[in-house]
Amino acid sequence: MSDETDASAFDALLRAAREGDSSALASLWHQFSGAVAAFARARGAADPDEVTNDVFLAAFRCVGDFEGDVAGFRALLFTIARRRVSDDLRRRSRRVAVVSWSPADDGSALAPSAEDFVIGRAAQDDLLRLVDDLTADQRDVILLRLVADLSIEEVAGVLGKRPGTVKSLQRRGLDSLRRALGAAPASTPPTHPHERAAR
Repeated sequence: MSDETDASAFDALLRAAREGDSSALASLWHQFSGAVAAFARARGAADPDEVTNDVFLAAFRCVGDFEGDVAGFRALLFTIARRRVSDDLRRRSRRVAVVSWSPADDGSALAPSAEDFVIGRAAQDDLLRLVDDLTADQRDVILLRLVADLSIEEVAGVLGKRPGTVKSLQRRGLDSLRRALGAAPASTPPTHPHERAAR
């Protein structure tokens, strides 16, 4: 299916959701909830399912006013998710517990990349422990790129930062992970699958 067909299908789905069509809302849930829950879980939310429910309740309340494409909707979801997880962590006021997560949890697969190399070098628990040791900004960038599968520009929108800042945070975060795993640093920063395809 082409990107144009995908975009048309999403536009139709979004129009139906704006009109309150329950099957359209359910489709949006099924399409995106796995990635939202995986992000919440990887960020250490006490109850990722509850965070996911809260995210979609908030998104569905404002879907009538939403104007944008699938990338914009994903950015909206992860903006809300990041805020909900931050609220959860603030309420708990303690160090985030490391939990088990697998890229297969959200049903998405990325093409082989530097991220895949990093993930392939460590057990899941070790990787999440290492991610948890990054700065807050680096951790958010790495998780939004790897778990949420957002582009640099989408991550910039979610975090309210410039794309160049996001690239720098990603590079420093991945370099820290590589050093911790004993891997040789790559000469160029990894790219998002859509960015690779556009080259």
